Amino acid sequence: MNGIAEALRNRATSRLATLSRRRVVALLVLGAVLVWAVVQGAHSHDGLAPVARDLGAETPARTIAIDASTGQLDLRGLAVRPGEVIDFVLVGSAGAPHRFVLSGLGGAEIDERLAANGDTVIRIRAPQQGALSFFCVVPGHEGLHGSLVVDVGGERDGG
Repeated sequence: MNGIAEALRNRATSRLATLSRRRVVALLVLGAVLVWAVVQGAHSHDGLAPVARDLGAETPARTIAIDASTGQLDLRGLAVRPGEVIDFVLVGSAGAPHRFVLSGLGGAEIDERLAANGDTVIRIRAPQQGALSFFCVVPGHEGLHGSLVVDVGGERDGG
C-alpha cells in the first residue's frame, strides 16, 4: 500500500508541477501582452502630423490667388519660410465644396474657411523644415493638390 500511496503522491506532484508551469507560462504571456499594450498606447505621433487649427486670428505673410475654375493647383517653385502663414484663395470656387488635407512634417497647421464672396480660403502655417503636401479629398478634385517647400536658407517665391 505504501508503494501505491507513493505513486499517487508522485503523480499529484507531477500534475501540480505541470499546472504550475502552465500558469507561469500563461502569466508570462499575459504580462508580455500587457506590456505591449501599454507601450502601444503610450506611442503617439504628436508633433509629427500636420494639425488643423483656427488660424483666423493670424495675419498671413502673403496671399496667393488660385483660379479654381481650372481644377488645377500649380505651386511649382513656391517656397515658404519656416512658420510662415500663407493664404491660398481659390477664386471662383463659390458653391463648390472642398476639403483639404495636409500631409507632411510636424508643426504644419491648416485652416479652411469660406470668404464672404464664397471663395475658399486655405490658411497654412508652414512647418519648420522639409516639404508639405496638401490635396482636396472631394471626388473630382484630383487636380487640386500641391506641395510647398520650406526654404530655411531664405525666401524664394515662385508663385
